Amino acid sequence: MSFFTVPAIQVNQAHFKTGAPWFNLKCKQARRHLCAIYNEYKSSGALVLPKNYQQAKIAYKQAQRMAKQEWQQNRWQALIAASSSCNSRQFWQMVNRRSMRYPLTIIPAPVWESFLRKYFASPDSNTNALDDVFDHLPIWPPTDPDEILNLISKLKIGKAPGPDLVPAEAIKLHSDWWAKILAVTFDAINATGRVPKIWKDAIIIPIYKKGSPDDPDNYRNISLLSIVGKIYARFLLNRLTQWAEEKKLIGPEQAGFRPNQSTTDQVLVLHHLARKYSSLNRGQLCAAFIDLKAAFDSIPRRLLWEKLARWGIDRRLLWLIIQLHEGSAARVRITPAGDLTNSVPINRGVRQGCILAPFLFNLFISDMRIPLAESQEIIHAPRLANYRCPLLLYADDAVILSYSRIGLRRALKLFVSYCKTNSLTINQSKSKVLIFSKSRKSYKWQLDGKPIEQVYKFQYLGVFLQYNLGWKAHIAYILNKAKALSFALLRFFFSDGALHVPSALKVFKAKVIATLAYAVPLWGTAVNLMPLEVIQNQFLRRLLKLPQCVSNAAIRLELKTTSLENTLWRRSLCYWLSLRHRLPNLYLIQCLWRDNFPVLGAKEIHSKVVTYGLSPSELLELDLATAKKTLTQKLEEIDLQQNTILGSGTCSPLNLGIVPSQQIPSYLTSLSVAAHRYAFIKARFNAFPSNVLNNRFSNGQISAVCVCDNRSIESLQHILFCCPLHSVSRIRFLSPLLLEIPGDSLETQLIYLLQDSDPSRSLSVARFLITVLAY
Repeated sequence: MSFFTVPAIQVNQAHFKTGAPWFNLKCKQARRHLCAIYNEYKSSGALVLPKNYQQAKIAYKQAQRMAKQEWQQNRWQALIAASSSCNSRQFWQMVNRRSMRYPLTIIPAPVWESFLRKYFASPDSNTNALDDVFDHLPIWPPTDPDEILNLISKLKIGKAPGPDLVPAEAIKLHSDWWAKILAVTFDAINATGRVPKIWKDAIIIPIYKKGSPDDPDNYRNISLLSIVGKIYARFLLNRLTQWAEEKKLIGPEQAGFRPNQSTTDQVLVLHHLARKYSSLNRGQLCAAFIDLKAAFDSIPRRLLWEKLARWGIDRRLLWLIIQLHEGSAARVRITPAGDLTNSVPINRGVRQGCILAPFLFNLFISDMRIPLAESQEIIHAPRLANYRCPLLLYADDAVILSYSRIGLRRALKLFVSYCKTNSLTINQSKSKVLIFSKSRKSYKWQLDGKPIEQVYKFQYLGVFLQYNLGWKAHIAYILNKAKALSFALLRFFFSDGALHVPSALKVFKAKVIATLAYAVPLWGTAVNLMPLEVIQNQFLRRLLKLPQCVSNAAIRLELKTTSLENTLWRRSLCYWLSLRHRLPNLYLIQCLWRDNFPVLGAKEIHSKVVTYGLSPSELLELDLATAKKTLTQKLEEIDLQQNTILGSGTCSPLNLGIVPSQQIPSYLTSLSVAAHRYAFIKARFNAFPSNVLNNRFSNGQISAVCVCDNRSIESLQHILFCCPLHSVSRIRFLSPLLLEIPGDSLETQLIYLLQDSDPSRSLSVARFLITVLAY
């Protein structure tokens, strides 16, 4: 029986266990050398181990230590990259030690091939009707190598190569050579239309989502395409974008995959309309959130080509785009070892993973608004200044709007008719209706004769919207998500992360702070930010293992971190500045600004800028980069002042006279042993375990005197300089350091030891403190 005909195989997790992942070649060589010396000693019959055995043993341990540090550093860098690039799958795969790298179930090749044939192999791309369009094609000028250089510079490194196995790094490393070769190659393709077959092929990597692992429908497919083919696709995209913008084919309702537009912009428009119409007496805004099933993969190519030809696209450009799609095929990687299915032709939809795909899809549905706009009076489309807005789009996420129930029902009928004409399938189970109003209203709705659910909250583009325009659901969502991320990061930090504080802070900022700050311009002025602040405070405190007697401001001051409230206000204010500078390119935002209904949070934003001592009008006169820099500097100064005032309590470096550094303290990196670092941290924050601390925590029930003489107060100074119980360790670790500043006061010596101006000095202090804790 062949592997490709057996039922789904359950993979044994033990097959992937290969020992310690950090044990590299240098470790193996050092171990081999150590074993060789020991075997030679055994065979020689000598009574004493040779001298080089101890040296080899030390070298082996050092190789292990260096290899583990390098492995941990690489893991942190990968985690930082995954967080910065919003790669949630890779992030969770790294921080969750129990997760598998590959799905536990392998679906046989015939099942995958049948699945691909069912959805993609049915031919609909017959272009015979367009033959007359391709007669006497316009002549294109030769390709400029400088243009190819610019395209190569936009390649992202670290991406898996396609079927030709040419990585982006190889192209970027010799970009001048590639630019000349590709310029000639592109000219030949432009003239003949013969696109290399390997540029059309894709390797599909199935990523399990949820449901039965034996069903291909429960996987999200990632396509690996040729990197060189991607360069050519971007070459065509530049010309396609220029033509579409000149023709103004994509309307203002579409914000997906468009430059200078974001999800927050689109939610802002929807929220503004909801506020406007629900504020009226018995007013409401009816919104239908429509989910299109496999929209990118299901559009008929023939219909797409006909639309482009009808709109007057450059005929050679259309011909080349068709040639890039015709004859495309895909194979699925079904095992971790790289086994592939047979090739299956892909004849429907835009090419998954291709840079052209999002823009082609936007063009395909760019006429979706026409039937709604033509009937805007009878569907009661809401008005944004002088613009009727019956539809909002973000790629394939559609929202149909009306200020009446009957209007929305009529609009849904028009939308269903459009989808049938254009072979788009509506996902009934995921499509919902939400009515924004002051009171909770419930009605029955149908879509193409089938009932769809009315909900009272809905997550649109990552933001939970409620019927009454409250933010309780969204705040609860981001709080739970941020807590899960924070706990996962701490688990990674204390297990596999080598306790590297600067890297943990970078990941926290890129992942957790980004989650908490998502769409903050919409809700930041309307909610209490304190519950969000708690998440950052708890994370930083656990990171340094500091007790509650240390203030949050002192911790932020030490780690050079601003308060979350300051961060959220900065991001919110910078967004509004950016929005005003992007205004000429955002028609819907222009209408929102001209509308007779006040903009969300405008008064609060204005008053907040004034309280910072800045002039809103002067900020708007500056260019965007300068305005953001000015605002950021002002907020950082204010936050530094607040942290300095609030963080100067008894348990703080400031109370000991330690001057804060401009950067994150070096001891967080130089003290590689975690026990050394935490002992030094507690001493630096005047929170080192002592009877003074116990006395404070017990409200005076425990005596603060030291057991050495039952008279002296066991303060940090007493432990470091006076206590006879630690005299041996003091002579070994601290006395050589104190000889450098003879005769100075104990306060000066304390600052000298804990200032962290010399890594070797900090290490000696930490070693002394460890002996104190072990006493």
